[in-house]
Amino acid sequence: MTDLTTTSTVPHDAAVADVGPNEYVMTISRLTIDKLGIKLYDRVSAVLAELVANAYDADAEVVQVSVPFGKLLSSSDPASQNYEIVIQDDGHGMTRSEINEQYLKVGSDRRQRTGSDTSRLKHRPVMGRKGIGKLAPFGICRQVEVLSAGRTDGGRIEFAHLILNLDDMLLDSDTTYRPMIGPMDRTAAAETGTTITLRQFNRKRVPSKEELSRQLAARFGVARADWLVSVANSLDENDSFDVGELPIEVLEGTRLDVSEEDGVQTPDGPMPVTGWVAYSKSPYKDPAMAGVRIFARGKLVAQTRDFGIGAGFTGEFKLRSYLVGVIHAEWLDADEDLVRSDRQDIIWSSELGEALSVWGQSLMRKLAIAGEQSVRTRTWEDFLSKSGLEQRLKEQAPNDESFRTSVRAAARLLVKDKDREALKDEDHVKSIVQLAFALGPQRTLMEALREAAEPATNTLDTVIALFERASVAEMYSLGQVASERIQVVERLRGLIQDPSTLERPLQELIEGAPWLLSPEWTPLGMNETLQRVRSSFESWYNTRFNEPIATSTIGTPRREPDFVLLHDSGELRVVEIKRVNYHITGAEFDRAMNYLGRLEEFLDSNPVIGDQFKLRSLVIVADHIDKLGYSHRSSLANDRRIHHRTWRELLDSTVRAHQDFLTRVEAMQHGPTGEL
Repeated sequence: MTDLTTTSTVPHDAAVADVGPNEYVMTISRLTIDKLGIKLYDRVSAVLAELVANAYDADAEVVQVSVPFGKLLSSSDPASQNYEIVIQDDGHGMTRSEINEQYLKVGSDRRQRTGSDTSRLKHRPVMGRKGIGKLAPFGICRQVEVLSAGRTDGGRIEFAHLILNLDDMLLDSDTTYRPMIGPMDRTAAAETGTTITLRQFNRKRVPSKEELSRQLAARFGVARADWLVSVANSLDENDSFDVGELPIEVLEGTRLDVSEEDGVQTPDGPMPVTGWVAYSKSPYKDPAMAGVRIFARGKLVAQTRDFGIGAGFTGEFKLRSYLVGVIHAEWLDADEDLVRSDRQDIIWSSELGEALSVWGQSLMRKLAIAGEQSVRTRTWEDFLSKSGLEQRLKEQAPNDESFRTSVRAAARLLVKDKDREALKDEDHVKSIVQLAFALGPQRTLMEALREAAEPATNTLDTVIALFERASVAEMYSLGQVASERIQVVERLRGLIQDPSTLERPLQELIEGAPWLLSPEWTPLGMNETLQRVRSSFESWYNTRFNEPIATSTIGTPRREPDFVLLHDSGELRVVEIKRVNYHITGAEFDRAMNYLGRLEEFLDSNPVIGDQFKLRSLVIVADHIDKLGYSHRSSLANDRRIHHRTWRELLDSTVRAHQDFLTRVEAMQHGPTGEL
């Protein structure tokens, strides 16, 4: 089509020259086109939806849209200056007089103007109402060409052809704007229909084919036999799609038909609603597909994630993550105008809006309760599929159904409130399995203890079963400990083999696993005691020497300390750790001995604490001591409180000790007959 940009205007003063001195005149600035119309539409899909809706109201049966899929539109970009968006329909079109009386009257209520809320020929419930949807294209472009073929009173079909330029429209707000007349104006046409062409785009990106298909499907409620919208890629005519219903995968057992409800209760009686709500199979990341879409007259008027329901109800998290649905409420766009100007939401603060919100919140609670079990069942199935739990149970306890049952029960408990998205994390799934194997036998043991405590069941068989379950719980707990220790040993091996390893990761590893220094050490029973001693010692040290000190690497943001305080029942050690292949100096040796001396001073000054730790020692882990003088070497050889190990020695002794440990665990698992 011809790109024509000139325009003519009539002075505003001429329009009001005959106004008398005692009369008032309201002047509506054309800037309202920008403020109230254009800025309401800033997405390509929203603009297309408005133009397609206009075609529906014009009784079109076929609408053809041409748009460059996935391309950036920008009039300042040479690569996209020639892009166009074209919307063509076979509706009844508009004559020149209808263009002036209807299309060019901004904000004219169509239903009041025509006296009808149905279309001219097919008597469809019309979607348009406010008279500003025609401005939607200016949300993404600056020129709109309209070529419409309508039937005149004499039966002749002829074109009305005009070009609207936004810059000219806004140039002078106090004059009447006259669009440029196109060259096909008043010429004869073979068929009725309208073609809208958009050019000179703002910087907007056209969605991909898949995204645009979803976004347009989300805006129109149902498929119709007399209505087809086809969208083609303007850069490839073979690349196209027809707008259909939005495909949503619903989780089985969660769908609720809202037409079975009592309707929305209002002062004027119940208002009917149809449609459904449900949980989707997976949380939707595309906003067009998430939540409940509300339609009136076949077009989207609102989308809500929860109808404004508050927190703290059963199934809340899953509802907000998985909720989908489609609801039709024709009365939202009937006598009272409850639809917001941009048709992207309704006026929830209105009386009918509040009634719909109350109804929707009640529906959400009902859906959350009904869908909770279905979501849990699907989550459990996902977990079994991803974790391989059943196979592990068969391998580790083929003849112990009681154990397998207890582990399954523990796993169900751990998975019960999980989001299915979290199960995509393999490490997270592994941790759940490990916890289930650790907790399952303990849970079974506690049930047996409760059973044995009941006088009516306090029989010899019950007591024997109790000891059997206690043995199983101990055995599998030891197996879990063994598995965790193997992981720590392999971590230590990797750190030692890496010449770039610094002190910090070695300090943290040993502090979290003190049994690396001596396999019999375990932090499980003494953590609380250790924390109290550390806190008291750090406070005493600061007061005694007017100098702060930290006795743990964990949670300490600075490089300090130079040592890690570890513990065992009755023994307290200072550990000086140096990086791999490091040569410890005499000054560092003296500092470590000074730490030990001050710690002993603290324990002797506080006998209640000190009596808990009769044994105090220093362990130096460093690969080389060749820089130490004679006195330091003598202390290492003669002072029984001081122990030196290289990293290789530490690893070797730990591996040997745990080989014995694992052999004993395996023997406990299989017993003298080799069976569980």
